[in-house]
Amino acid sequence: MEYILIHHSQLDALEKLAVTTLPNESCAILLGKKSKTKSIVQHILPMNNSYHSSIEFNIDSDDLYEAYNKARRMNLDILAIFHSHPAKPIPSTKDKIFMLINPIIWLIYSTSSHTFKAFIIDKEDEIKEINLLSIKD
Repeated sequence: MEYILIHHSQLDALEKLAVTTLPNESCAILLGKKSKTKSIVQHILPMNNSYHSSIEFNIDSDDLYEAYNKARRMNLDILAIFHSHPAKPIPSTKDKIFMLINPIIWLIYSTSSHTFKAFIIDKEDEIKEINLLSIKD
């Protein structure tokens, strides 16, 4: 079973990002090391939501390009796309479309329930929740 490991302080940083960008959705790229079954987050790249929207997000292609270059320079993998939702932390219809294009982990934080959930799209294009394990600092 696939899972993502993230330090408690990193979850705190993502929660703070989500709260400080309210009422808009926040977004970030998570970098780290990946194996077949686990992804270990090592670095967070906060991104700008170019839509400035409370119900959707967009990362400009230039910012995404720079994130991929930074990952390459740091010898890290792009592990996940993080964003916040004003409701339940589950993929929206639009998220599901973009998960097909970006078949990596999607980490969602709910600003209403203050909870995180992680999802990935499998080989049959089914979205499944994966375990999110918090590591104490």
